[in-house]
Amino acid sequence: MSYIYALQSKANGRIYVGTTNDINKRLHCHNEGYVKSTSDNRPWELVAFEKVESVSQARWKEKELKKSLGKRIKWLE
Repeated sequence: MSYIYALQSKANGRIYVGTTNDINKRLHCHNEGYVKSTSDNRPWELVAFEKVESVSQARWKEKELKKSLGKRIKWLE
């Protein structure tokens, strides 16, 4: 089981979309600064997630959400 998740920066409102198999561990990594692309915008809070069957499905959905602001906004609603 994999997850697609969205985090929002409490510092500036930025939304970050990613995939993982352990949401709590991944959120901890983002908030501790272990993820280079999000370390400057800490702290983060989980605002959305979706469970999918496989890693490949999660990565495909992540790619779709990252390339389309409209799809990302609709998914977040």
